[in-house]
Amino acid sequence: MFFMRRPLFFSISLAIFFLDQWTKRLIESHLLLYDSIPIIGGFFDITHARNTGVAFSLLASNSSPWIPRLLTTASLLTLLVILFVLLRYSKISWALQTGLLLVLGGAAGNLCDRIRYGFVVDFLDVYVGSYHWPTFNIADSAITVGIGFLLLDQWGPKSSPAKN
Repeated sequence: MFFMRRPLFFSISLAIFFLDQWTKRLIESHLLLYDSIPIIGGFFDITHARNTGVAFSLLASNSSPWIPRLLTTASLLTLLVILFVLLRYSKISWALQTGLLLVLGGAAGNLCDRIRYGFVVDFLDVYVGSYHWPTFNIADSAITVGIGFLLLDQWGPKSSPAKN
Protein backbone atom coordinates (compact mmCIF):
# COMPACT_ATOMS: atom_id res chain seq x y z
CA MET A 1 0.00 0.00 0.00
CA PHE A 2 1.00 3.57 -0.65
CA PHE A 3 0.22 6.22 1.96
CA MET A 4 0.51 9.94 1.30
CA ARG A 5 1.67 12.37 3.90
CA ARG A 6 -1.07 14.71 5.11
CA PRO A 7 0.41 17.99 3.82
CA LEU A 8 0.75 16.46 0.37
CA PHE A 9 -2.73 15.05 0.21
CA PHE A 10 -4.43 18.17 1.49
CA SER A 11 -2.48 20.20 -1.10
CA ILE A 12 -4.20 18.11 -3.79
CA SER A 13 -7.64 19.19 -2.53
CA LEU A 14 -6.52 22.80 -2.17
CA ALA A 15 -5.10 22.83 -5.70
CA ILE A 16 -8.39 21.54 -7.11
CA PHE A 17 -10.35 24.09 -5.08
CA PHE A 18 -8.21 27.04 -6.21
CA LEU A 19 -8.07 25.89 -9.86
CA ASP A 20 -11.86 25.50 -9.85
CA GLN A 21 -12.45 28.93 -8.33
CA TRP A 22 -9.88 30.62 -10.59
CA THR A 23 -11.37 29.15 -13.78
CA LYS A 24 -14.89 30.11 -12.71
CA ARG A 25 -13.79 33.72 -12.06
CA LEU A 26 -12.13 33.81 -15.51
CA ILE A 27 -15.37 32.67 -17.11
CA GLU A 28 -17.45 35.19 -15.17
CA SER A 29 -15.13 38.06 -16.04
CA HIS A 30 -14.72 37.25 -19.75
CA LEU A 31 -18.04 35.76 -20.87
CA LEU A 32 -21.60 36.93 -20.49
CA LEU A 33 -24.06 34.35 -19.23
CA TYR A 34 -24.74 31.73 -21.96
CA ASP A 35 -22.02 33.09 -24.28
CA SER A 36 -19.73 30.46 -25.82
CA ILE A 37 -16.24 30.22 -27.25
CA PRO A 38 -15.77 27.28 -29.64
CA ILE A 39 -12.65 25.28 -28.79
CA ILE A 40 -13.07 22.10 -30.88
CA GLY A 41 -15.79 22.66 -33.47
CA GLY A 42 -18.69 20.24 -33.16
CA PHE A 43 -17.40 18.80 -29.89
CA PHE A 44 -16.25 21.24 -27.17
CA ASP A 45 -17.03 24.86 -26.23
CA ILE A 46 -16.41 27.07 -23.24
CA THR A 47 -19.92 28.24 -22.29
CA HIS A 48 -20.85 30.37 -19.28
CA ALA A 49 -23.76 28.63 -17.52
CA ARG A 50 -25.32 28.45 -14.07
CA ASN A 51 -26.56 25.34 -12.31
CA THR A 52 -28.98 25.65 -9.40
CA GLY A 53 -29.32 21.86 -9.17
CA VAL A 54 -26.91 19.03 -8.58
CA ALA A 55 -24.69 17.15 -11.03
CA PHE A 56 -25.97 17.19 -14.60
CA SER A 57 -28.50 19.89 -13.64
CA LEU A 58 -30.74 17.46 -11.76
CA LEU A 59 -33.30 19.41 -9.68
CA ALA A 60 -32.33 22.65 -11.45
CA SER A 61 -35.89 23.21 -12.65
CA ASN A 62 -37.36 22.67 -9.17
CA SER A 63 -38.51 26.01 -7.74
CA SER A 64 -38.62 24.94 -4.10
CA PRO A 65 -36.68 27.30 -1.81
CA TRP A 66 -35.53 24.21 0.12
CA ILE A 67 -33.46 22.75 -2.72
CA PRO A 68 -30.54 25.23 -2.45
CA ARG A 69 -30.49 24.79 1.34
CA LEU A 70 -30.63 21.02 1.03
CA LEU A 71 -27.80 20.98 -1.53
CA THR A 72 -25.64 23.29 0.58
CA THR A 73 -26.24 21.17 3.70
CA ALA A 74 -25.51 17.92 1.83
CA SER A 75 -22.27 19.38 0.43
CA LEU A 76 -21.17 20.55 3.87
CA LEU A 77 -21.93 17.16 5.42
CA THR A 78 -19.99 15.44 2.63
CA LEU A 79 -16.97 17.64 3.34
CA LEU A 80 -17.14 16.90 7.06
CA VAL A 81 -17.42 13.11 6.57
CA ILE A 82 -14.49 13.10 4.14
CA LEU A 83 -12.36 15.19 6.50
CA PHE A 84 -13.24 12.86 9.37
CA VAL A 85 -12.18 9.79 7.39
CA LEU A 86 -8.96 11.39 6.15
CA LEU A 87 -7.97 12.61 9.62
CA ARG A 88 -9.10 9.52 11.53
CA TYR A 89 -7.50 6.87 9.34
CA SER A 90 -3.90 7.47 8.32
CA LYS A 91 -3.28 4.21 6.50
CA ILE A 92 -5.86 3.86 3.80
CA SER A 93 -5.22 2.77 0.23
CA TRP A 94 -3.85 5.24 -2.31
CA ALA A 95 -7.04 4.86 -4.40
CA LEU A 96 -9.29 5.67 -1.43
CA GLN A 97 -7.11 8.63 -0.41
CA THR A 98 -6.96 9.97 -3.95
CA GLY A 99 -10.69 9.56 -4.46
CA LEU A 100 -11.56 11.28 -1.19
CA LEU A 101 -9.14 14.13 -1.88
CA LEU A 102 -10.54 14.73 -5.36
CA VAL A 103 -14.12 14.68 -4.06
CA LEU A 104 -13.11 16.96 -1.16
CA GLY A 105 -11.56 19.58 -3.46
CA GLY A 106 -14.43 19.45 -5.93
CA ALA A 107 -17.16 19.53 -3.30
CA ALA A 108 -15.47 22.51 -1.62
CA GLY A 109 -15.33 24.39 -4.94
CA ASN A 110 -19.00 23.86 -5.70
CA LEU A 111 -20.01 24.55 -2.09
CA CYS A 112 -18.19 27.89 -2.25
CA ASP A 113 -20.30 28.84 -5.28
CA ARG A 114 -23.55 27.70 -3.64
CA ILE A 115 -22.84 29.77 -0.53
CA ARG A 116 -21.68 32.82 -2.49
CA TYR A 117 -24.25 32.82 -5.33
CA GLY A 118 -26.92 30.21 -4.68
CA PHE A 119 -25.84 28.40 -7.86
CA VAL A 120 -22.73 26.78 -9.36
CA VAL A 121 -20.84 28.30 -12.30
CA ASP A 122 -20.36 25.78 -15.12
CA PHE A 123 -18.45 26.28 -18.35
CA LEU A 124 -17.16 23.03 -19.92
CA ASP A 125 -19.61 22.18 -22.72
CA VAL A 126 -19.13 18.84 -24.50
CA TYR A 127 -21.45 17.86 -27.34
CA VAL A 128 -21.82 15.97 -30.60
CA GLY A 129 -24.17 17.63 -33.04
CA SER A 130 -27.31 18.57 -31.11
CA TYR A 131 -26.56 16.11 -28.27
CA HIS A 132 -25.08 17.98 -25.31
CA TRP A 133 -23.57 16.56 -22.17
CA PRO A 134 -24.71 18.84 -19.31
CA THR A 135 -22.27 21.73 -18.87
CA PHE A 136 -19.84 21.15 -15.99
CA ASN A 137 -16.73 22.61 -14.31
CA ILE A 138 -13.37 21.61 -12.79
CA ALA A 139 -14.99 20.69 -9.46
CA ASP A 140 -17.47 18.37 -11.17
CA SER A 141 -14.60 16.74 -13.07
CA ALA A 142 -12.63 16.18 -9.86
CA ILE A 143 -15.67 14.69 -8.13
CA THR A 144 -16.33 12.34 -11.05
CA VAL A 145 -12.70 11.17 -11.23
CA GLY A 146 -12.66 10.89 -7.42
CA ILE A 147 -15.70 8.62 -7.48
CA GLY A 148 -13.86 6.53 -10.07
CA PHE A 149 -10.97 6.10 -7.63
CA LEU A 150 -13.41 5.19 -4.85
CA LEU A 151 -14.90 2.49 -7.08
CA LEU A 152 -11.41 1.28 -7.96
CA ASP A 153 -10.67 1.00 -4.25
CA GLN A 154 -13.80 -1.07 -3.72
CA TRP A 155 -12.77 -3.54 -6.45
CA GLY A 156 -9.19 -3.90 -5.18
CA PRO A 157 -7.82 -6.11 -2.39
CA LYS A 158 -9.24 -5.32 1.05
CA SER A 159 -7.38 -4.41 4.21
CA SER A 160 -8.49 -2.77 7.44
CA PRO A 161 -7.69 0.95 7.81
CA ALA A 162 -5.36 1.79 10.70
CA LYS A 163 -6.57 4.40 13.19
CA ASN A 164 -4.31 7.31 14.10
